[in-house]
Amino acid sequence: MVDLKTKTILGLWDGHDAGVSLVQDGTLRFALGEERLSRAKRASGFPHRALSVCLDSCGLKASDVDVVAVPGRWGRLGARIAEPVYRRTDPVRDPLSPASVAARELECAVARRPLLRALEERGSRSVLRSRLRSWGFRAQLLGVDHHDAHAWTARLVGGAEALIVTLDGYGDGLAGTCGGPGPGRIEVPAPQGSVALVYGAVTRLLGFGEGDEGKVMGLAASGNPEVLAPVFQSLMDSAGCDPSLGGRKGRAHLRTHRREDVAAALQERTEQIVLAWIEGQRHGHDKLAVAGGLFANVALNGKLRERFAELSVYPNMGDGGLCVGAACAAASEYAVHPSQEPMRDQRLPFLGPEYSEGRMEEALATSGLSFARDQSPEQTLLDSIERGALVGRFVGRSEFGPRALGHRSILLRADRPALTADLGRRLERDDFMPFAPVRRHGLGSRTMTAVVEADEDLRSRCPEAVHVDGTARTQVADEHEDPGLWSLLEQAERRGIPALINTSFNRHGEPIVETPEDAVRTFVAAGLDAMQLGPFVVRADQ
Repeated sequence: MVDLKTKTILGLWDGHDAGVSLVQDGTLRFALGEERLSRAKRASGFPHRALSVCLDSCGLKASDVDVVAVPGRWGRLGARIAEPVYRRTDPVRDPLSPASVAARELECAVARRPLLRALEERGSRSVLRSRLRSWGFRAQLLGVDHHDAHAWTARLVGGAEALIVTLDGYGDGLAGTCGGPGPGRIEVPAPQGSVALVYGAVTRLLGFGEGDEGKVMGLAASGNPEVLAPVFQSLMDSAGCDPSLGGRKGRAHLRTHRREDVAAALQERTEQIVLAWIEGQRHGHDKLAVAGGLFANVALNGKLRERFAELSVYPNMGDGGLCVGAACAAASEYAVHPSQEPMRDQRLPFLGPEYSEGRMEEALATSGLSFARDQSPEQTLLDSIERGALVGRFVGRSEFGPRALGHRSILLRADRPALTADLGRRLERDDFMPFAPVRRHGLGSRTMTAVVEADEDLRSRCPEAVHVDGTARTQVADEHEDPGLWSLLEQAERRGIPALINTSFNRHGEPIVETPEDAVRTFVAAGLDAMQLGPFVVRADQ
């Protein structure tokens, strides 16, 4: 085996939620999703922009990379050959469409047939090698199983001693695994075992877009699960799952009911199926680590948290995290001791680029906004927050994943309901979706990956931060990870503000801002009152 410390490993995912990561000297150095740069939500296809920024940010040329690790071994040849078309018209975005069903059946069929699998994998490698060579890569190409990549990300945050579980729509013929990565894992076949596909299909049935499963989860708290419990018990039972939702007749029946009741029954059945399956594989484990798109469901994660002494959810749990998982798999492949403890980088999830003060200043100057360099920007930001302002915060390296955790966030007081209503209107946000609080203490997580029962102080003083079911998706800030945010929260408490609302710095339907130019554009479009952009502070009223 070759010493890992001599290897520079690029992880690259070219499906939906495309992105790149870089492992160097045995450490995860960088990760970035293509959507942040393309500004197309959940961007599909080869991540050209993210790859370019990754190499530039890490001071590398393509020829410096020793290994390129790519997840998605089987069933993706067509998408890779027709990459420009796939990038524009990803067929899997609507799980109820004929194109999506055909793509799913093809990928899963290839994965079940060894001869087709071998031919398909060979073709995929040929296409990928050609594309990488056009960039100047001469690296070894390593194919990584989809769910092994998810499992490596779970292990990255949970450690080797945790029970590792992955669940998502499908990938390389599977809907989930337990006990991975590697041989000996328990496998859930797709599509018949895919709870996530049913959840995605209901999301579309209720009129929401691809990737809006969180809205269905939010609606569920306002519905009555008993109304449609028998229907979802038949759609998801011991015999498998039905992503068609019972065909045309079944879908027509669901449409006759309140969407809140549909969502509630779906959420309840999802929790029943997943919790029972994981309990059946538990075998005495008190630590659980999970990854895969289904674990974007923070209500489900909250139930898991109640059952395990420790729950670890990879921050970029969906396919956006596959590029990191592939790099981790390669790191294990090329380690001197493959069984060694995996990388557990404490900088997670701040793995994106960091932008220079010069670029920030240029973006502000070009915009025509009034701004000033500030010796204590967090203090100035807090002064605005105390007065009831809606403020943007753009500092340091960007978050890798779907949650803004302070570096690309909009912040405001959590104890004034009128402010959250105002922000919801400005961002064109669905009014049934709760806002998430950020605090320095109490129950919650660093990465907003699970709901917790809201304490009495939060319920009484910050009702807009609490969902109708009494839960909150609370971020508990880390003093060492973001001392500026920690200081801001500490000073807010001293001024009698119990918590802040933290929501992502973007308008509805857009990716979270990535560059200083994105931040300035969104600041203006959303009509925010103030913004910290690195060392600079902007006020809209000046």
